Amino acid sequence: MRVAYVVPYLRLQGGYATAARGAIRALSSKVDPVLVVAREDAREAKTLFPELPLVLVPEVQPLHTEALSLLPRLISTRMLIASLPPLRTDIVHALEAFPAGWVGRWLAEREGLPLVLTAHGTYAVVWRNAAWSRRAYQGVLRSASAICPISNGTADRMKAHFHEAAAGKILEVVLQGSEAAGVATQAEATEHRFPATPIVLSVGNLKERKGYQISLQAFALLQEAFPEARYRIVGSGLGSAYHKRLLGIASRLGLRNLEFLGAVESRDLDRLYAGSSIFLLASQEQNDHFEGFGLVFLEAGAHGLPVVGTRTGGIPDAVKDTETGLLFDPQDVSGMGEGLIRLSRDRELARELGRRGRRYAETLTWKRYAEQQFSVYTRVLVRSNS
Repeated sequence: MRVAYVVPYLRLQGGYATAARGAIRALSSKVDPVLVVAREDAREAKTLFPELPLVLVPEVQPLHTEALSLLPRLISTRMLIASLPPLRTDIVHALEAFPAGWVGRWLAEREGLPLVLTAHGTYAVVWRNAAWSRRAYQGVLRSASAICPISNGTADRMKAHFHEAAAGKILEVVLQGSEAAGVATQAEATEHRFPATPIVLSVGNLKERKGYQISLQAFALLQEAFPEARYRIVGSGLGSAYHKRLLGIASRLGLRNLEFLGAVESRDLDRLYAGSSIFLLASQEQNDHFEGFGLVFLEAGAHGLPVVGTRTGGIPDAVKDTETGLLFDPQDVSGMGEGLIRLSRDRELARELGRRGRRYAETLTWKRYAEQQFSVYTRVLVRSNS
């Protein structure tokens, strides 16, 4: 089977690049991939996938949701697609529903092939807010043979806002994989060394949707019970207006031992996971912007850390409440604070949640992802040939 993958955002070192790398490498054992990427992503694509054929187009996925200003580049992409030689593939799979799915639709229609869409969190629903993007997105969904949201939370929101456009499609949640369990050994995770003084870790860029304005308040409750407790926050955005706002909140709360570490190298992040007591991320929902899944929760679990998070978006797929961590409503500061205190006092509970988190992370591999996604391809081809 030969599959054309429409791949967004490789030039950004973030979730899209991580997901594309894991998905395509795993699926390469089952299919022959052809990559369709934006010209600006060519260098990263050649570095990540030197052995795979590339098709370069002007644009795949604009870097923000106000894509109207970039329509000329998307139109140029459509014109280029019309002039491409045949790809000779069996399926087109866009690794984001829109606008990458738009590019995928043009390719699929030109080749007379079925279209498969992966839908990531916010980008699965936010397009409903503008008339032009809503119509274009609905057209992409109607043209698809299969839609694969990355979490049940994402799927629920798609059903709520785009039920008619997605009707009659194969709609199957395909959870992302994780390489996290391959970083820390099983022994290191199951026998995680908890520091004598609680050390809380958060990982996520400094933006309001990550909920640091909430997690700082929860940490303040922990610090009342454990005055020497530490809080380390990893993520880009130092010096931003939001970062300054967080510093103001920390000052008003009288927080001590708070560190904003900025972006760090993966080896340094692994050391931070290994040296922490609890992982905390109080993700919020804001106007259709939400956590699509939450790979950082799996990373924390892979290192044997218990986690505290919010019951929102796709996080309940990444964290099994009361099994691998504790989930609370997004604004429940007291609940999260009490959760931090409980896990700091009850070392056995923290260790057990961490061990279960490790076992769960071991199940969500890219190999499992590839097997499920390949099963979707098989069903799509059976339908299209019947």
